[in-house]
Amino acid sequence: MGNFLKAFLSFGLATSIEKILGFILLPIYTRYFSTEVYGVIDMMSTGLAIGIVFSLLQLETSLQRYYYQYSRVKRSMMVTNIYGTILLFSILIGSLIFLFSKHLSVYLFATGEYANLFLFVGIQLPLANLSMLGLILLRFEGRNKDFLKVILLKVVLNLVFAYLFVVLGEDKLGGVFYAQILSLAFSTLLVTFYVKSNFVVRFSPLLQIKAFKYALPQLPARLGSMMLAQANRFFMLGYLSLSTIGLYSVSLKLASSVQIINSAFIMAWTPFMHKQFQNKNNKVVFKHVLPLLSAIVFLGVSLIALYSREIVLLVTSEPFYGSYRYVGGLALFFAFYIIKEVVDIGPKITEKTIYLSYVFFVSVVVNLTTLYFFTESFDLMGVVASMIITNFVLVVGAWFVSNILYPIDFSWKRFLLLLIPCMAIVFFILLDGGGLVLRSVISIGVLLYYGLFFKEDYYKVKKVLS
Repeated sequence: MGNFLKAFLSFGLATSIEKILGFILLPIYTRYFSTEVYGVIDMMSTGLAIGIVFSLLQLETSLQRYYYQYSRVKRSMMVTNIYGTILLFSILIGSLIFLFSKHLSVYLFATGEYANLFLFVGIQLPLANLSMLGLILLRFEGRNKDFLKVILLKVVLNLVFAYLFVVLGEDKLGGVFYAQILSLAFSTLLVTFYVKSNFVVRFSPLLQIKAFKYALPQLPARLGSMMLAQANRFFMLGYLSLSTIGLYSVSLKLASSVQIINSAFIMAWTPFMHKQFQNKNNKVVFKHVLPLLSAIVFLGVSLIALYSREIVLLVTSEPFYGSYRYVGGLALFFAFYIIKEVVDIGPKITEKTIYLSYVFFVSVVVNLTTLYFFTESFDLMGVVASMIITNFVLVVGAWFVSNILYPIDFSWKRFLLLLIPCMAIVFFILLDGGGLVLRSVISIGVLLYYGLFFKEDYYKVKKVLS
């Protein structure tokens, strides 16, 4: 547990630095770009995210699953196989984006003006995937300092290039992508240099087949996850406007502070979880981690929601002020992903990963249905409500399936006691909320409430692991 906490804090520091970059750039971008142009930038990020999913094919999960099971030689062969396959698909999909850039621009934005931005997305794709794979290897090798160096280099270079190209440059919109590509290129070179000892000039069809057998059943689930995160943009583009996407993107950027916890937790949790699979008492460990984590996460979401108005006023310009209502709801949306990681153990420990896809399929149906009915009727508020409902269903589904495959005595009553106050605060702010004094009083009550739960569960976890 000590190693897990050290990894959590180390990766938390690295991911915090990376997320802080977004907060630093937010005042710059909201100053130089309208809500509509900011919406275009967000759609490019959506395109990159979609390309990453189809080029990774979930093979990075195989790398994580079998890393500790193979000898040094077999592990290097597996790493080389997975790197080569992902690089090949990244170049292929990036080339397709290049080829159809004009058509994509016309289809999405009714103009060919933004075709060059899709070219930037095609360049970023292989770089982003190689960087991701390298960072995974650094995590599993326990090279936390090198991991931090790569993130720091990327963040510092992105800030420097953003200042040069966006603030000082003439092509400000293109400058956003110049900065991203250059910082990503240098950081990818560094992380690849760090992990170069993992590569061998050998190919193993058997290892590749095993990697695909573990990864591909999860691909529908990953596609479902992508749809949960990205489909709302296309509904907003169809029913609302690019300006609305711009407001949504700012809310999402601020809500992604929860992603700092999420990213750090997943990076530390994945190797910890797989190691615990060898522990006969792993069910007891997993059972007590859930309420402890839930108290921390839902407290964070509640405080973000309560002070979202002040945060938005501080870091954005006037056209974006209305985005504060949606920050808390989107933070809760992200928080459910953290909870899912803990309750979703069954399919992973039994290697029946196809069930991950079944759960995501149900969630996608809920997502598309609620988006269809809520977006046109309730505008952006409906989009956020749809996302909260969808990820709640995702957690419930994962909990149900995991309990069948590998029963763990999670307490759903305790979980609801932690969730309901947080959800009430989120919808209170979504409906405009109250004044600062009222919200400050509520925040004190929230701190006391979740603090009591945290204290009790902390001692339970400590006792189990002692």
